Amino acid sequence: MADMQQDPQQQLEDMIAAQKLLEEQIKQQREVARQAALESIKRLYESHAFEYKDVKDFIKSTPARKTAPRKTAARKKRST
Repeated sequence: MADMQQDPQQQLEDMIAAQKLLEEQIKQQREVARQAALESIKRLYESHAFEYKDVKDFIKSTPARKTAPRKTAARKKRST
């Protein structure tokens, strides 16, 4: 019930503070996930004897996108 009687400006300030806290937690979690991914990569390097060049080449070799052929408008015959 205290939330209902709280000033809208105070609610906004509380929500902004909560958002800042969440943003900080997101940054920390991204760093944790990044470190976990790096550990996985290191483990794969060691277990499969990958080299940096192998991984780099794999990342670069994205398949080229095929574009659909352009449709051309049918030419109208001139009536003379």
